[in-house]
Amino acid sequence: MTPIDNVLGRIDKPRQRQPGQYSGLCPAHADKGPSLSVRETPEGAVLLHCFAGCGAAEIVAAMGLELHDLFAPRDKPASTPRKIANLLTAGQALELLADETRLVAVALANYFHEVALSQQDVDRLLTAAGRIGLLRDQTRKTHA
Repeated sequence: MTPIDNVLGRIDKPRQRQPGQYSGLCPAHADKGPSLSVRETPEGAVLLHCFAGCGAAEIVAAMGLELHDLFAPRDKPASTPRKIANLLTAGQALELLADETRLVAVALANYFHEVALSQQDVDRLLTAAGRIGLLRDQTRKTHA
């Protein structure tokens, strides 16, 4: 069984978005709508992204798998150049950017209304900043 088949068989409501790209309910939280993005790389590895913020380790553990189960066995030497794939489609990147921007806007409004930000809020803002930075970097690589 391939890593993608193994993952898709363990999530609820898997739906193919396009070749090698799927969505479904995230098993790591009480998901009501499909917030989990599942993508197969050209090398056969599986990339997971939960738009609700669950980490890959949490998602994999909730499926009863381990991180190494997301990767196909290597049949090429490690020195073989890798084919680099975009991690997100343009639509997914824009959706993620919109979500993270809204989160930053709400936090900023709270700050200006003198609502104290908890450490959890600050941590989530740092995550948002990191995700926005990754999107910027991905865009630079794509258009370089």
